[in-house]
Amino acid sequence: MKKTDLYEELLSLPSLKIEKVENLSKEIILRCQTTTGMGKCPQCGELTGEVNQYNSRQVRDLDISGKEVWLYLRIRQFFCMTCNRYFNESPEWIQPGKSYTRRQSKWVFELCAKQPFSEVGALINMSHKTVERLYYSYGRSTINLKERYARVRKLGIDEIAHRKGKKDYVCVLTDLERGVQLDVLPDRKKETLISHFQSLGKRFCEQIEAVSCDIWRTYIYVARECFPNAEIVVDRFHVVKALNEVLDQIRKRLRKEFKDEPCFKMLKWKLFKRPENCEESDLLLLEEALEKSWELKEVYELRNTFNSIFDLAKTKEELLSQLQFWISHAKKIGNEYLDRFLKTLEKWQTQIAAFASQRLTNAATEGLNNYLRYFKRISFGLPNFEHMRLRILIATS
Repeated sequence: MKKTDLYEELLSLPSLKIEKVENLSKEIILRCQTTTGMGKCPQCGELTGEVNQYNSRQVRDLDISGKEVWLYLRIRQFFCMTCNRYFNESPEWIQPGKSYTRRQSKWVFELCAKQPFSEVGALINMSHKTVERLYYSYGRSTINLKERYARVRKLGIDEIAHRKGKKDYVCVLTDLERGVQLDVLPDRKKETLISHFQSLGKRFCEQIEAVSCDIWRTYIYVARECFPNAEIVVDRFHVVKALNEVLDQIRKRLRKEFKDEPCFKMLKWKLFKRPENCEESDLLLLEEALEKSWELKEVYELRNTFNSIFDLAKTKEELLSQLQFWISHAKKIGNEYLDRFLKTLEKWQTQIAAFASQRLTNAATEGLNNYLRYFKRISFGLPNFEHMRLRILIATS
C-alpha cells in the first residue's frame, strides 16, 4: 500500500485524493485535491463542471501522533453559466469560512469544556482568541432552546450573582422535573421576566403547572401574571435558610456578650446542621451552648420542629395548619429576629405550604452556582453576560 493510500484511508474524508505526504518534525503536510466532478452554485443551486481556475487552501485536521495535520488543498473555482457567478468549491467536511475541518472544530470545543481557552490554545498551537470564537460559535449550534422550553411543566426561578458584591444578579430558569437549566436572563426585573415569558407564547405559559422560587416578590407576581394554571411554591430551602439566619443572629449576639465562653465559638455550622447529621463532638458543644442560653435553645428546637413539619406533612392543608400552630408558638418567645421572620412567613404561608402538594425544590437551580464559580475561575472572570450564558447552557445541554 502506498503512503498516500494509507493516509487517505486513515483520514476517511470523502472525495479527497492525497498526492504527496510531507512528514516533518512537528506537522504532517498532505498535498491533496478533491475528486468531485461538479460544483453546486450557492446562489441558484445549479450543478456545473465549468472550472475557471484553481486556488489553494490550507485546512487543519485532527492531529496524528502528536503532530499537526495540515491539508494543502487544491480548490477549483467554478463558473455558473445560469447566474453568471464564480464560486469556490467547499467540501462539506470543512467548517464553513474557517481554516479547519468540522471534526477539528468539534475536538477543540470538547477540550474547552473543562479547561481555559488559553490552555487549550497552548495545547493545540492555536490562538486563544480563535479557540474562544470557535467554542462559542460551535456551542450556539448545540443549544436547542425551543426543544428545552417545549417540555417544561414545573419551572424553577432563581438568581445568581454575575459580579459578586456589585448587586448584579442574573435570573436562572430551570426545568425542575428533568433538573435541566433552561436559560439565563440578564437581570431579575419584573419587566424582563414578563417580556421573556410572553415572548415564548401563550401555549408555553399555559403548560406550566407549578413554579418554584424564593421569597422574592417579583418572582411571585410574575408567576401569577404569566402562568394562569400554575401553583406557586416558595422554595423550602430559602425559608429554612431565613430561619437559620435567625439562629445565626442570636449566636452573634451571644458571642459578643460572652466572649470568654468557648461553647459559642465555632458554633455556626453546627447550629445549621440537623441533629441526626451531627457528630458526637458537635452534639456535645451544642448541648453546652444551649444550656447557657434558653433563647438559643428555644429557636433551635423550633427550627428542628419546622423541618419535621415539612418532612411529614402530606397535604397542603395539613402543612398550612401546622405552620399556623408553629407560628402561634414562636410568637410567644418574643425574639426580634424571629418576629421579623414570622411576618414574612405569615405573608407567604399559602405559597410556602404548597410544598406539600408539589414537593418541589430549587436545588437544581442552586447547584448552578457551582458551574458559575468554576467557569469564572477557568476564564479569569466572565464580565460578558452572553458568554456566561452560553457557557452555562452549553455545559448543561
